[in-house]
Amino acid sequence: MDVQRLFFSLNGRLNRKPYFFGNLALGVISAIFKAIQDNSDGALISILTFVVAIGVVVGSISLIVKRLHDLDKNGLFVLISLIPLVNALFGLYLLLAKGTDGPNRFGEDPLQAY
Repeated sequence: MDVQRLFFSLNGRLNRKPYFFGNLALGVISAIFKAIQDNSDGALISILTFVVAIGVVVGSISLIVKRLHDLDKNGLFVLISLIPLVNALFGLYLLLAKGTDGPNRFGEDPLQAY
């Protein structure tokens, strides 16, 4: 799966492994840019960090929606991630729950596609 489809598409399904590693990559990117911003006082760095943060949020939403699709759930359930405390349990559910076996209304089983 290419980076653009992984982080900037709401179509298709995503199993647990790429969901985990996609979130890990977004976390590393966030940490790097936060460290750069903390060690700099330039406005340009702050603007760049803000742009990266928007990309991280979009990428995260994309990962969650595709993971929900793998669980045969509507992507609007992504709104649960906005509820404090509940979002932690929701994140664990997305990370640990097995996706739908075989094709579902959102596409082919990503585990069978390989």
